[in-house]
Amino acid sequence: MMMWTLLAVVWLLVANNKMKATEKEVAGIRSNPHEIAYFSKYADEDVRFDRSNLLVYKQADVGTNLLDGVEEYTSKDESDPTAPPAPIAPFLAALKHFQGDMEDREKAHFVTYRNNLNKIMGTPYNSKNGWTFDVEKRSGCVYLDVRRTQEDIDSNRNPHENQRRGAFAGRRFEIYSTQPKADSSGDEQRKVNEDEEFCSISAMTLGDKRLVVAAEIDCYEDKGHGEREYIELKTFRLLQREKDQFVFERFKLLAFWIQSFLVGTPKIVCAFRSDDFEVRKLQSFRVTEIPNFCRKHWSPVVCLNFTKALLDWIYEHAEEGRVHRVTYIPQQHVVEMNLSSDPSFLPAQK
Repeated sequence: MMMWTLLAVVWLLVANNKMKATEKEVAGIRSNPHEIAYFSKYADEDVRFDRSNLLVYKQADVGTNLLDGVEEYTSKDESDPTAPPAPIAPFLAALKHFQGDMEDREKAHFVTYRNNLNKIMGTPYNSKNGWTFDVEKRSGCVYLDVRRTQEDIDSNRNPHENQRRGAFAGRRFEIYSTQPKADSSGDEQRKVNEDEEFCSISAMTLGDKRLVVAAEIDCYEDKGHGEREYIELKTFRLLQREKDQFVFERFKLLAFWIQSFLVGTPKIVCAFRSDDFEVRKLQSFRVTEIPNFCRKHWSPVVCLNFTKALLDWIYEHAEEGRVHRVTYIPQQHVVEMNLSSDPSFLPAQK
């Protein structure tokens, strides 16, 4: 068994690190992501290497009801521990379609969905929620596969009503805030469909490692001259008390920033809702400015340095052609990497 205990050192880093980080410091750790591929996924598992599922942003109306249609909503079944939450095959097929067989100098050290990096980057400020993912090294490239913890599976099997309503409200806000084409009026009666999405695939460097990352994109805004600006859509309850403000800055904005920063999404639109899920306020955030709002709570440099250190360790210790399970145990402040008996999660080589 291989176990990494450097995480305890990171807590000291969090305590002693200066919380105000400059954009120059952040840029010195990670390069700006650039899009190299994309794909659209449909409910029938059809995958197209185009932008047909990329929606256009339109501003939602204040006063809209985010629970409209919740009675008909059936959440996606994620209780089967053997079913991968995010199959890697469409991701790799899109890379093959757009990039072909990349030269060795262009090959990535890591290929992963954003979900896994979300978990890693938030770890220095996470003392409660465990996470897990699988790792497999092939031809010098480490692939990360999204996995659920047992707590995730149990929660998805018996979701609390508030959890169900919150998930639906987020998806409903996406419908109110998007339309299929720039010249259409949109259809706000569209049903929430968690099986259809558009994924962008970006390349970047973190330290001396090259990363290729796939992420679902909510929508885009047309900036003219063929330029698109991707937008992330979020919901949160109205900030009415000092505690609400603390929770939003300490936890939610950290998660929002990580998710968008990782793939270079520059803008977040957040709907602040009442307790009965009515939109009361819309607010836009520039992703590069979020750390300044939250510098007394968390630092982007801590997140990035931890992610860099953990990925370097995984790359060094992952055995070629073997599947490993990486797990974070928050109670012990420990990340473990163990060899797994599971079969390869990668498509067979041809």
